[in-house]
Amino acid sequence: INAISWDPKTDEYLDPYDGRADLSRRLLRVVDPLTFGDDSLRVLRALQFAARFELMLDAATADICRAIPLDDLPAERIWGEFEKLLLHARRPSIGFALARDLGVITQILPEMEPLYDCPQDAEWHPEGDVWTHTLMVIDKAHELNAGLDRARLATVMLGAVCHDLGKPLTTAMIDGRVRSPGHEAAGVPPATAILDRLNVHTLDNFDVRRQVLGLVA
Repeated sequence: INAISWDPKTDEYLDPYDGRADLSRRLLRVVDPLTFGDDSLRVLRALQFAARFELMLDAATADICRAIPLDDLPAERIWGEFEKLLLHARRPSIGFALARDLGVITQILPEMEPLYDCPQDAEWHPEGDVWTHTLMVIDKAHELNAGLDRARLATVMLGAVCHDLGKPLTTAMIDGRVRSPGHEAAGVPPATAILDRLNVHTLDNFDVRRQVLGLVA
């Protein structure tokens, strides 16, 4: 993406890494495998690029990303990439699915890990487990609210991400049905942990944290 230039005088593209061919195949590929890991934020940038531009990550690039620890990143840089993913991707679920595959969920959003394979009542949730449901909610939230201003859209999207974090803590088989009584209140502490890790408080003088926790509750 950033390794292609254009000469306006000669109307010529300069593309030493054949990036235009990759883009035509909807493929996102690292340019220099030896230096890519110098900035671990590039792993998160790969997520939001893949989601915003609906690209597939090259297999070798994915392997490189899986090997890069993300424990050196300050909260502000992490949130900067997740904000782009949540606010600018038509289907943010692409980025979250890739985050799971690359181990980013484990490193950055461990409160979401218990959503994997957490069952739901098939009558009300034929889509399957809570992880699948959450990704569907994230996409629908963006579809229905894309016209909101930055702070309010961030609030809705973070609320969608966190809305069912309490289900793994409360899900049980009750009277022959899968139920999650009290999952709303149980979701507030893990949602708070995520907001703490991302250092999300106010955006543009709007109290995002308070509203997100209210949505979860």
